[in-house]
Amino acid sequence: MGKHGNIYTPQNCREYERTVGLYASNVFPQPLTGPVTLGVKFYFSRRPGDLDNYVKAISDGLNGIAWQDDRQVVKLFASLKRGSPERAEVGVN
Repeated sequence: MGKHGNIYTPQNCREYERTVGLYASNVFPQPLTGPVTLGVKFYFSRRPGDLDNYVKAISDGLNGIAWQDDRQVVKLFASLKRGSPERAEVGVN
């Protein structure tokens, strides 16, 4: 038997992804075409969680808004930093 898994996205994560998409829709009138680079800096005043989970939430929120499909992301830069206010700074090229 093969390995099987269930994919579950918690409600608060789905809401965050929708919020990212809402902000992005004000910046991107149409999704970009072709290869894109995603850069994200996360700032936390307390100990942060997993960087890859934060990046996934941003990427999922931008999908279909900043770009057509997340397979277009060919470069990714991400970092965790200490700072206040807590925020995510996102760049898409």
